[in-house]
Amino acid sequence: MKKFLYVAVMAVVTLAFTACKSNLGTSADYAEGKTVVINEEKGTVNGVKYDNTKEMCWAWTINEKTNGVEVKLTYYVWATEFHLVATCEMEMYECSRSGRIASYAYIQAPKSLQSESACENANNQ
Repeated sequence: MKKFLYVAVMAVVTLAFTACKSNLGTSADYAEGKTVVINEEKGTVNGVKYDNTKEMCWAWTINEKTNGVEVKLTYYVWATEFHLVATCEMEMYECSRSGRIASYAYIQAPKSLQSESACENANNQ
């Protein structure tokens, strides 16, 4: 029974983690001259609307492959979701222009980091 409960809990955790992965973008999105379209007034990036009113802490992970070496870094950013995505997409655009292969994902950071100072300090640890 303990094994069944463990497997059930792990399945729920995996599903939750997978659901967070919907916030993804890649440098391949900007192949063949495509550019980033940001509309500050509407709060859209590439035609998708994001919250541009509520600031919070986000965990932004970027993966980059250069010369066969993969680097994965996580940053904590205090911003609205709109500004975060605009920044991430601009980074993917720049990676694409320079021939680098990269991707990103983001999730809301843990509740313990939901102040601007705590969020920024998390990058120093």
